[in-house]
Amino acid sequence: MPLAAVWSGGPGARDTNDSFGYFQYSNSNTLALIQKVDHHDPSSTATTREPTLSPESTDDVHRILERIPDRQILDFLVQYFRTEVNWMDHLVHIPSFYPQYQAWFALEQITTVAEVDFAILVLRLCSYTLQFLPSPFYTLDKIRGVLLAEIRTCCDETADSLESISTQTDSRGSLVRTQSLAFYALQCQMEGKTRGFWEALSRAIRVGQDAGIHCDAVSHHKGIDRVEREMRRRTYCNLFVWDSLLSRQLDRIPFIPGRMEDANWPDIRLLQPPHQRDTEGEIPSGMEPTIAEAPDPFTERLLQAKLADFWRGAGVGQRADYDMSLREDLYEVFSREYIDRLPPPFALHNPDERWDDRFPKLRLQRKLLHMAIYDSILWNFRPLLLRKPSPLPAYKSVMLSCQKRKLAAAALCALEAVTQLHALLHGCHTRLASIVVTTFESAVVLVYLAADQTFPEDCPPQHISPPDAFKSDPLQEGICKVSLTVTLQAIQGALKRLKMLAEVSSMADVAVTTLIRLMNKVAVLATEQEAPEQIHHAFSNRAARPMVLGTTRPHASSTTSLPTSQMSSISLPLATSAPGANNINPWLSETMSDMRSVDEYMSGMNEAIHATSGSGDISGTWPSFDPSQLYGPGVFGILEEA
Repeated sequence: MPLAAVWSGGPGARDTNDSFGYFQYSNSNTLALIQKVDHHDPSSTATTREPTLSPESTDDVHRILERIPDRQILDFLVQYFRTEVNWMDHLVHIPSFYPQYQAWFALEQITTVAEVDFAILVLRLCSYTLQFLPSPFYTLDKIRGVLLAEIRTCCDETADSLESISTQTDSRGSLVRTQSLAFYALQCQMEGKTRGFWEALSRAIRVGQDAGIHCDAVSHHKGIDRVEREMRRRTYCNLFVWDSLLSRQLDRIPFIPGRMEDANWPDIRLLQPPHQRDTEGEIPSGMEPTIAEAPDPFTERLLQAKLADFWRGAGVGQRADYDMSLREDLYEVFSREYIDRLPPPFALHNPDERWDDRFPKLRLQRKLLHMAIYDSILWNFRPLLLRKPSPLPAYKSVMLSCQKRKLAAAALCALEAVTQLHALLHGCHTRLASIVVTTFESAVVLVYLAADQTFPEDCPPQHISPPDAFKSDPLQEGICKVSLTVTLQAIQGALKRLKMLAEVSSMADVAVTTLIRLMNKVAVLATEQEAPEQIHHAFSNRAARPMVLGTTRPHASSTTSLPTSQMSSISLPLATSAPGANNINPWLSETMSDMRSVDEYMSGMNEAIHATSGSGDISGTWPSFDPSQLYGPGVFGILEEA
């Protein structure tokens, strides 16, 4: 047996000490030396066998798989994921995933670990997708007569059982295992389980590193094809983004150290359709320019990774010793090196919207990115609120006042981006963590600022960037609009949104409780300090506490629904100032048949895709995949059950 096979934990290395059993293929570690010697060993050409299940494990797997949801239910969830969920992270490559999905169901017997791992991936994907149902496109709480909650429980329990067998048989990492754990982490995030999200993300990163997705040398050594090699980079990119965001929110050390290496950056050209990949700036004859020049669906994730990478390179944290000059310099560098270089479709101001109608998910991705940008600026200036009061020179006092205005402007811009995204999601109930977290964190900052009797101080004109200072100063317009009235209105709007979302989101429920408690304390403080009357009024006249999760909240089903008047009263106030607000409609129907709804959704979705993208099949009723189909046919709204 080749030395490298033993050293790297391959077949034949089962009894090897664990200290040596998990050395990863590399160009620099000890294994690289062993490989160089092993290369001259004739036996080194032997291929590594795919781990197989023992007869006992095979029987256990088949017994567990008998409990998975019906194939038609899984088909529906996979289709819904493809059209309405995958646009957010692009964690799987649908054109390669779906043929594997069909091939897995065609298997007569599950005999390998890889086949078990793929089943786990499908179940995790479906369970995560169920977090987005019911929705305007599918209004019921059942699929094929089975309750959504029962399907979710079945998927979770089956995946857990299969995962135990799979890891006991072969504990090495793989891309599929990393993706499965990533879906589980996202599900924990949606359910408001921050500790679960943190732990699952840690596991996904460890398994991904064990599989070598962080090391391009591994992909070349194993002879991985172009699609999987790119998906390894994209998966690592997603893990880097989530790790950066969560570590920043929790003020913890990231699991992935440092910045992105050059070899880890995705190359979006590799998975583009041929008509885009081969143009090299020229538009093929007969091809409409808007398609050939369209942004790749993964562009937003790439920009999110560059955003996280920039702030990691800044080398500052939430330290108590707030250096206002350093933070100001960082903001200016950020404006020049990141904001100014955003592609036109993702620009903060006057973005290029030529493709929005053709690719409806693009406008959603744009708002997600804008929320992340303003949130990062908020993170840069927020420590000024925690600095210890001390005498400052006159020029530093002015700088501090201006940075408070920038902090308020960043929070207001973040809330406006949330409002616009929520409107595009039909202003409906959602557990989407980015909406809840950004709303809450921005509102807390504004409450803190509103409690400051000196806020907002005037900022001298020389401390405000002139219009031509940067191509896209993120806060140039917002700084001039900061006022106490606008701040208090934004706080009230944020609280109203969180109260609505608290009906389905435990995270939002906690956010409401915390925000109300903070506002009560500010109201008391305002009374003691004889603050302006509008602060008393804003913080003491709040609407009633929302219904707590688990109480007798109206429940959407095939026989009962929220009345239209009630649904309108919940959603409309949250989106009246954003694009698409006039298109908000209640979607619950008292007469829709469960079976008919599934069939209508599936057929209607295919018709919409064909109408948008033209004909062409990859398999069955699944059309060919170009950017329009990866973005999906339309926006979605969300109403989940508690």
